Amino acid sequence: MSERLLTIRQVEDRVGFRKSTIYARMAAGRFPRAHRDPETGSVRWLESEVSAWIAEAVCTWPAVGTVAGSDAAGNKKAA
Repeated sequence: MSERLLTIRQVEDRVGFRKSTIYARMAAGRFPRAHRDPETGSVRWLESEVSAWIAEAVCTWPAVGTVAGSDAAGNKKAA
């Protein structure tokens, strides 16, 4: 498989975040860093890095309908 470079619009479509959130997470070290073409100044992300980030998020984020401190049915756990 050959590597692809993704534009910000393509990254937004893949991860469901807007540009500001992507850049904020990059600054915090929680999203793959972009690469800037020194000749054109365009910014691109490696598709493999974005795909790996998505795969990790799927494995580590809580499932929809669950909240930290509650069971699968949404009931609060005893402290």
